[in-house]
Amino acid sequence: MPVETKRRFLVGSGKRRVLRVAVALGTATILGTVGVGVGGGVANADLLCGVPTSQADSGPEVDAIKQLKTSYFQNIDAKNWDALRELLDPLIVVDTTCSAGPILTGRDPFIAFLQLTLGGANTHHQGSDPQIHLTSATTAEGVWTLEDVLIFGGTLGVHGYSHYQDRYVKTGGKWMEKYSKLTRTRIDLINPDGTVIQADAPLDQVAAKVKAVTGQ
Repeated sequence: MPVETKRRFLVGSGKRRVLRVAVALGTATILGTVGVGVGGGVANADLLCGVPTSQADSGPEVDAIKQLKTSYFQNIDAKNWDALRELLDPLIVVDTTCSAGPILTGRDPFIAFLQLTLGGANTHHQGSDPQIHLTSATTAEGVWTLEDVLIFGGTLGVHGYSHYQDRYVKTGGKWMEKYSKLTRTRIDLINPDGTVIQADAPLDQVAAKVKAVTGQ
């Protein structure tokens, strides 16, 4: 399904405006509903939304970045927004255009968006196969594989597959996330117990069902 909406949220625009626009975009945005073909197989593939690769370095700096991303996932699942905020550069850019979503600029708009779309959901994010490459003493890039389960209203969920393409910056001796691009490759519609309702479900069907449950 092609991406239909691309919007940029600026830090100075204010939390109220972010929330209004987030509501308009709807739950499908944060589901990462794929511009490269979620539903019925990968279609309309764009090279910009392909599977990225990165060099894989090792050492204490790489270990610190891996822990950063692990904490990122944990804090989203725990809805610990204050702790999550400390992991993000103030001007972080979060790009979900390869997930049929917006570009969010600034950690406060991004966290407000997560609060609105995932704050009431039971979520589990599992990152794996990190490929972290140090590009300088204070910058790095990375690729992660993501598998996540999102349960809405205790009645309906999605099991998603995707990857992250990230950039990191070390400021004041601390690594922070500077840029993150999410690309979905598949979403299964599931029951809360994990049984599959529909494998590789089309985006419009997933979005409609989730919206019916959440009332968004």
